[in-house]
Amino acid sequence: MEGSRMRSGALLVLALGMLALAALAFDSAPVEEQTEESFELLSDVARKKLKEAVKLAGKAPTATERAHIQHVLSPIAKHLATRMLYTEVAERARANPTKPGHHAMEQVLASSKEENEIEARVKNRMANIHAGQWAEEIYRKVPSKFQKLIPALATQAAHTATTNAFSKLKHEVRVLLLF
Repeated sequence: MEGSRMRSGALLVLALGMLALAALAFDSAPVEEQTEESFELLSDVARKKLKEAVKLAGKAPTATERAHIQHVLSPIAKHLATRMLYTEVAERARANPTKPGHHAMEQVLASSKEENEIEARVKNRMANIHAGQWAEEIYRKVPSKFQKLIPALATQAAHTATTNAFSKLKHEVRVLLLF
């Protein structure tokens, strides 16, 4: 009885492994196709900036190098976008203490102007070397041959992080208002 359990467990592990390999083989596209797919997801302005930056840098980073750069940029962009969003909500709430705080939150979340301003500030803090410690850390971690790409990639990371921060807070507000 115990031997059959071990055999069935081993068969299950083998089947899962084969399924994972089949999914990988089926889903894996060549790096050029993956790059093209991610390139198509960019807005026209971001695509143009990325092309200009690649032209200035002389060559585009490989998929691995781009992943490394995004790995450096993404957590910083997420932190900055979330912090700036919450700071803006808190400042709005303090500016009008007679209204409940969720009104300030709803105002900020409904404003695309606020979202664009926060996105621009996040990008500036990441790409402008004179803007402080975050940009210095990014420039220190990104290889020097790709530092010319930082403004274009910071734009992309700032947009994604800001959109996600707004979306997450909107979801939290909806959940809180249901209770």
